[in-house]
Amino acid sequence: MATHFTESKGQFRLSEKIKNMVQIEHLNLGDKTAVRNKKGFDIIFCRNVLIYFDDVSRKQLVDQFYLALNPGGHIFLGSSESVGRISTAFKLKRAGGYLVYYKEEGDKQ
Repeated sequence: MATHFTESKGQFRLSEKIKNMVQIEHLNLGDKTAVRNKKGFDIIFCRNVLIYFDDVSRKQLVDQFYLALNPGGHIFLGSSESVGRISTAFKLKRAGGYLVYYKEEGDKQ
């Protein structure tokens, strides 16, 4: 952990090396063109968001997330969310006490 974070007064900060690898941005998930243009992600955090979309929009968004992920990439959803009924493209694994969806390494889609 010391190689990835520095601690100061009880707060943790990302190291500069890791900070340069991270891209954080706002994205209107209702903007289909903007979402479609996103590519090359290793991790997507979309916790407790899908529950606010209707079934059609949720499926379109999940499909775009899959295309945006690099092979081996992971998507983290809220505990009440699942892509199981929406898409069969993602694989599922347990990480600690959580379920995590991922795109298989060999899948270039």
